[in-house]
Formats: sequence, C-alpha cells, structure tokens
Amino acid sequence: MQIDENWYKLYEKLYGKSFNRLITIGSIDTGYINFNIRNTDDIRKYIEKDFPKKEFYISLYDYNTEENILRWDNTELDKYEKYAVKNCIFFRFRQNTDIIQEEVISMTEIQKFMFIRRSINLGCNKDIVEDCNKVYNFFKTHFDVKGTLMFNGYNECLLFYYTDEINLKNPSLTCYNLYKLIKEKLEVKTLVYENIEPYAQIVPLPGTQNNNSRLYTQLYYPDFNYQEIMLNSQEKFLNSDHLDQIETSTKLNQFIGNIDLEISNTESDRYNFDEIWEEI
Repeated sequence: MQIDENWYKLYEKLYGKSFNRLITIGSIDTGYINFNIRNTDDIRKYIEKDFPKKEFYISLYDYNTEENILRWDNTELDKYEKYAVKNCIFFRFRQNTDIIQEEVISMTEIQKFMFIRRSINLGCNKDIVEDCNKVYNFFKTHFDVKGTLMFNGYNECLLFYYTDEINLKNPSLTCYNLYKLIKEKLEVKTLVYENIEPYAQIVPLPGTQNNNSRLYTQLYYPDFNYQEIMLNSQEKFLNSDHLDQIETSTKLNQFIGNIDLEISNTESDRYNFDEIWEEI
C-alpha cells in the first residue's frame, strides 16, 4: 500500500539521502524484525510491502560507520554511542497505558480498538500533550528554536531538536543529565529517560500507523489543542508546510556543550548545573 509521497520528502529532510540506520517492523502479535537501511528507497521498499499491516520504527540516529549495525549485540551500547551522529536531541513523553491494557485483555479486536480510541478521545493523553508543550515553549523562549512535534497515535508525544553535530566527551551522561535537568526544572512528569539508552533508541516512523489505535504518527503544530492533535492523527497525509519547519540553534549546541563540560570537570557525580541554567 502506498503512503503520501510527502512523507518520503520528509524522510529525506530528516534523515538525508544516505545513512546507516535500523528500521524495525512488526507487531505485538507477530513480533518485530530489524533491517539495515541505507537510503529512503530502502524505507519505501519495506513500507510498500508491509504498510499498514505492521508498525514501523526507525533508529533515532544515523551511525557513522560502514559496519552493518544489525550485527551489533544489544549489550554493545558503547558502539551506538561512539558512532551515532550526534545532531539531534529527542524528548519522549509517554502516558502509562497499564490500565488500558488490563481493560482490553479479554476484548475482541473491534472492542479493543473502540475502547482505546474512546480513551484517547476522552483525554487519556492530556498530560503528555501539556508536558510536551511546556518543554517546546521553554526551548522556543530561551534558545529561539522551534522543535518538531509528533504524536505517535497511541501514548507518546515526541519532540525533536536538530543541531549541528556536537562533539561530546560524555555523550550518554550528558543526555541523561539534560533530560533530568529539564524534568526537574520544568516539572514535567511524563518525560521518559531513566531506563533509555539515548543513542540506541528507535522512534515511530512518521506517517505510519499504530496497531492499537489505527491512528497515524503525525506531525502537529504547537498551537493545536488536545482535540486537534488527536483529530490530526487520523490524517494519513502530511501537511507540506512541515517540510520547511526544521530549525537549529547555536545556543542549544552551547547549552548541551556546557553540560558536557561540567560533567568532564567534576570528579564525582555531584554535578552543579545551576549556573548553566541561570545563564540561559
């Protein structure tokens, strides 16, 4: 099945013409399989074969190596950190769905679908929308940069910031402490980071469908209210205006670099980021 051609234009804008990434395809029922992809034509090949029957996820980072990353063991996280092209900061806001999963466990497929969609329509995701907007507005105010916003069609709001490639001495620690700082200072409860390896993450492929809700991973604008975001996720077509909205910020690069420098200059893990925070 075909998807809107604008999505492929977005992939090229987000990922470039050539890269070394993973794509993960499957479902909870059938399991998931990883494939190595090198360009957007590779993405197209898998989408035309398995969309919309299966879900699609792509590695957050491109890996600057000729190695086939499929051969990396999941325990070799140092490889993901070493070779990741560090030009993206990503925030994942996730709603706990344990209650929903318990409710639908004995339902038929149609009952399950209707219950999940009803829960979404009634506002089960309001917390992640509010937290995501709070972080978006903070970065817009203090770093003069607009992030790229997505809703995954089920339980996550995703916020991407693209940067120039940053040379970090402590990449994973810097990411961890950036997330921790943002969560504490802005009091966002749904930001997920503690059990995530930042450079080995996969994210939903924009334009593809979530099997639980049959909603699409769709970009949205920061002025959308909750109902508009949920309604927008029913739309499988991409607003072409989004193709020109990716921004970068030297201020953000410097902020991340300062966190990395504080970590490098501190012998223990008792970092002091207060001065860095006050300067923004």
